[in-house]
Amino acid sequence: MSALRVRRWTNEEWLANQASWAALQARSSADRLFLSWEWLTLWWRCYGSTLGRTPDILAFYRGADLVGLAPLYHRRVLRGGLLLAHSVQVIGLSWRDPEPLISEYLDVIAAREDLDEVRRACAQVLLEQPSWSELVIGFTAAADRWRDAFAPPVSSTQRYVRNTDCCVSYQADLSEGFGPYLRTLGQSTRRSVWNLRRRLASLGEVRVEQLRDNEIEEGFADLNRLHALRWRRPAFTGKRLSFHTSLARLLVARGELAFSRLSIGGEVVSVLYDIRREQRQYNLKMGFDPAFSVRVSLGLIHLGYAMEAAAAEQISVYDFLAGPGRTSDYKRHLSQVRRDLSCVQILRGRFLPSLYRWRDRAR
Repeated sequence: MSALRVRRWTNEEWLANQASWAALQARSSADRLFLSWEWLTLWWRCYGSTLGRTPDILAFYRGADLVGLAPLYHRRVLRGGLLLAHSVQVIGLSWRDPEPLISEYLDVIAAREDLDEVRRACAQVLLEQPSWSELVIGFTAAADRWRDAFAPPVSSTQRYVRNTDCCVSYQADLSEGFGPYLRTLGQSTRRSVWNLRRRLASLGEVRVEQLRDNEIEEGFADLNRLHALRWRRPAFTGKRLSFHTSLARLLVARGELAFSRLSIGGEVVSVLYDIRREQRQYNLKMGFDPAFSVRVSLGLIHLGYAMEAAAAEQISVYDFLAGPGRTSDYKRHLSQVRRDLSCVQILRGRFLPSLYRWRDRAR
């Protein structure tokens, strides 16, 4: 196989290459939502112009064929409250920054047979650049691969690779249909998801409706209202709300938006904001009225309806993503598959590696 050649895309090339990006992604194992051209370009439009960010899209070619993409960006950050760092990160996450929304499953995009080679080539290109002092591959399932790619020489004290922010994402297997999925659940979970539908119906007429294009803003208003009842803050505000509103409008026309409201007796008591991409449905956010009834779990019942509808549309994986429940680890109880995620932070230079080594040893 011939060696890879790297070329940096300009902003204009990035925005003009949606089709090439999608074709490469289709040949890869890269996440279909969070590493899609639509998600990352919209993220950049919402957040890229702030805080001094600069895009750096590395395109890898074998001959004339595009075989890999590394959607990176650069910014200046203050680490440890002391040191200014030149940080390189994957577009879709601004690590340790509370404002921008968080993307998951981040990585390079490459055909399966080229994936490790593209990671190594990306690492080599970056290591040859003297300017940066920190690289973060955020919430990736390939932490070990990235650690290997950037492993410092044995004698080096000026490079330090660390794994942090470990978490778990959970997925429900719907490949055999909703009925077989229900039979995999524990008795208590199956009762909450399925059996208690009758009890819910005794409280009023139950309706689960998918939102249409002209109901998207109203749907997010309901989601924010219900989310605030339980978490004491709305789900999305500011740029996050602008991002998801724009994304929902884009996806609804493709049939990829699964934004549903559950109402009892005409009152909206639960909202699920999901996105379908190929055979996977992502549960991005949910909100429900915690005071509606102590005899049923509105959230679990609504998730049951959503998974039943997804299975009917030949969705094989319902992805709950990472993040804990407020009172219980409900995602684990609903799932058959888990993926370990973490952030890989590579530090180099005279000061940052020493600072983080000391900090890690002190814990």
